[in-house]
Amino acid sequence: MIILFWILAAVIFFTYAGYPILLYLLSFIKKKKSTVITGDLPSVTIVIAAYNEEVMMEKKLMNTFAQEYPVHLLQVIVIADGSTDATAAIASTFSNVLVLYEPQRKGKAAAINRAIAFAGNEIVVLTDANSFLQQGALKELIKPFADAEVGAVAGEKKVVDLPGVAASGEGIYWKYESWLKQQETVFYTVVGAAGELFALRKKYFISIPEHTITDDFFLSLSVNLQQKKCMYAKQAVSIEAASLSLSDEWKRKVRIAAGGIQSLFLVSAALNPARYPKLAFQFFSHRVLRWLFCAPAMIILFFMNWMIIEKDAAVLYELLFAMQLIFYGSGFIGWLMAINRKTFFMFSIPFYIVFMHAAMLAGIVRFANGKQSVLWEKAKR
Repeated sequence: MIILFWILAAVIFFTYAGYPILLYLLSFIKKKKSTVITGDLPSVTIVIAAYNEEVMMEKKLMNTFAQEYPVHLLQVIVIADGSTDATAAIASTFSNVLVLYEPQRKGKAAAINRAIAFAGNEIVVLTDANSFLQQGALKELIKPFADAEVGAVAGEKKVVDLPGVAASGEGIYWKYESWLKQQETVFYTVVGAAGELFALRKKYFISIPEHTITDDFFLSLSVNLQQKKCMYAKQAVSIEAASLSLSDEWKRKVRIAAGGIQSLFLVSAALNPARYPKLAFQFFSHRVLRWLFCAPAMIILFFMNWMIIEKDAAVLYELLFAMQLIFYGSGFIGWLMAINRKTFFMFSIPFYIVFMHAAMLAGIVRFANGKQSVLWEKAKR
């Protein structure tokens, strides 16, 4: 039992700390490539998949055209399939926007597949209607394509709090994810990209199976499976408001977790070390262990620690158990603070870690039961 306890603890540590640290150390022996664009800027197609986004639509398009990128090089497509509000009508008021609309709602994957057929440029940028780009983000997103080995680029996602809304810890988590993506970029490739801001070469686009829950992850890994890299552009920043309620955030997290489990099957070829040695190592370390192993392992570790101290009064195991009690206790306090729209990092960080892993467990169950629909339920932001 003690051996298994330490194996579980070691794998959890490796997943969240050992793997990033290892990549960081390896980065010192790998020369970074320049991403300076030489010559003219390329033409770009921007695809905005929008479902009932009438509140955001005008602001999103104004934000898009306000980028420091020549407007004549931009093709903007808004696909509003299934929307029952004024999303399509508002987008149609912009003369330089192609609006695609069908009354039937099939999900985001189907919408992206349909929109890509209308993309007239080599580089396609996918962005969400409720994410706003910082000035210059588009140029920064395009820069890595100067390297012919780059097939896709992931932008930087920043989660901010609305006035009067307490942070759930999501913003802190994304800072960690951003640092990890930097290390992955230097080592080989980013393993998965956030759909808020993501670009790829159209020739590497593979039609997304319509039952796919996490289309962004599928697209970035499908580029990797074609022996091309997905780079991370830290200065290409998209800003998104945090969910207004824990209930909304829970639904979103469970959906993402279910999609993550599904993706392990959809792009399982990425785990072939003979064909994709670096990718397989990254995919297993960053995604498989995190999505499948860590959440149940944390529960098992807690109860194993409890059983060990019942049989062995060694101070070490009592100390480890006390640390776990403090951690989960802090998470509980963080939960109480979050539902009252208050926050303090000593409690919000443990809370968000527990919250995230609980959602992963729920996502595993949801996927196993086949109850996760591709039709996402919008979180209030």
